[in-house]
Amino acid sequence: MAYEFKLPSLGDGVTGKVLEILVKPGDKVSKEQIVLIVGTDKVDAEMPIDADGVVEEILVKQGDEVTEGTLVLKMKTDGAAPAAPPAADGAQSSAAPPAAPAPPPAAPQPSTPAAASEPAATRTVSSEGLRASPLARKRAKELGINLSDVRPAEGASRISYKDVVDFVKRKIDTGGGSAGAGSAMPRKSLPNFEKFGAVERQPLSRIGVLTAENMHYAFNTIPHAWISEKADITRLEQLRQQHKDTVKAAGGNLTTTAIITKAVCSVLRKMPQFNASLDDATNEVIFKKFFNIGIAVDTPKGLLVPVIRNCDQKSLTQISVDLTDISTRTREGKNKPDDLDGGTFTISNIGGIGGTNMLSIVNWPQVAILSITAATMEAHWNGSSFEPRLMMPMTIGWDHRVINGADAARFLVDLKKILEEPFLGWL
Repeated sequence: MAYEFKLPSLGDGVTGKVLEILVKPGDKVSKEQIVLIVGTDKVDAEMPIDADGVVEEILVKQGDEVTEGTLVLKMKTDGAAPAAPPAADGAQSSAAPPAAPAPPPAAPQPSTPAAASEPAATRTVSSEGLRASPLARKRAKELGINLSDVRPAEGASRISYKDVVDFVKRKIDTGGGSAGAGSAMPRKSLPNFEKFGAVERQPLSRIGVLTAENMHYAFNTIPHAWISEKADITRLEQLRQQHKDTVKAAGGNLTTTAIITKAVCSVLRKMPQFNASLDDATNEVIFKKFFNIGIAVDTPKGLLVPVIRNCDQKSLTQISVDLTDISTRTREGKNKPDDLDGGTFTISNIGGIGGTNMLSIVNWPQVAILSITAATMEAHWNGSSFEPRLMMPMTIGWDHRVINGADAARFLVDLKKILEEPFLGWL
């Protein structure tokens, strides 16, 4: 019998672009086989088919803009039509009517740029009479852009996501600075490097472009400040080695990052201003009652920040399992669309690579980020002699509009105490 495969939800109001089509007419496909890869402004999502059959017709092509419910392909199946699975996580396909939309994400994360436009059915009209796609409106709001300043592409009847991104790039190129960030120095032209020798130009990846855009906006919008400290993790490393096999048996890796994630939640409960966002339109601080920790992951496609949700409600073992799973999927490009949404605080640990200190940019609209670099053995005086201790550098970066320096120092001191005496995290 004939069966139609429609695109599952990519997230509330999210539109994507077809990056790869992995099947062709005449191919036999099996349930859960990946047939399509769709790029969104969060991830490159693999789309599995939800039935067995033979592909008869493919109704999209590479580069097409698609959204939830887009008819992707038709195929011939044997027997009854398959039951429609849930589509909310973007990892399953569904031909059923879309489920109720999830709540909008709390924070945009550095990721893949979205498609240039959305289907006509999603069009809306603003109070100024401007036609703009929902994704364009969302991005404009995130960047503090007045849509009345943006013009649609020639011949287009509405403002698209790409129009907003191009507007930002033009402002930067002409010395206008990032949106909402005030004036900036004019951009200078690069010298002709070719006259000195051979060069090679490579375009930024899609993730790289949006990461650069987000970081530029965050750095120009947030008044940053940083403070550093060192934690003696000699005892902590002994405990980690002692218990890592137990966690491994549960399916996780007991890493220093997992331990820090658990410890950070204890400090965030005591200091909620670090688990907040600033609404500068209303001059209000939004204190979040949930603790979703973003973990910066180095991937072949660039830096991504997947989120471990409700860390305060999870054991160290469960955090380790979740961190192992989401880090692996992120490096392999198999994130679900909502894996990078909703973070309230970010940890960036480059200790496995090296470094003695790192001043990270706050992941807007969060207000703080913790950076960790390589732990090294140092000689410390114990009152009668020097002894070797494993010392780990930590730096907290924060939004000075919400957090003051004294509280930032207290944050690091409290975190240091927990890492040096883990029992304190239970008090």
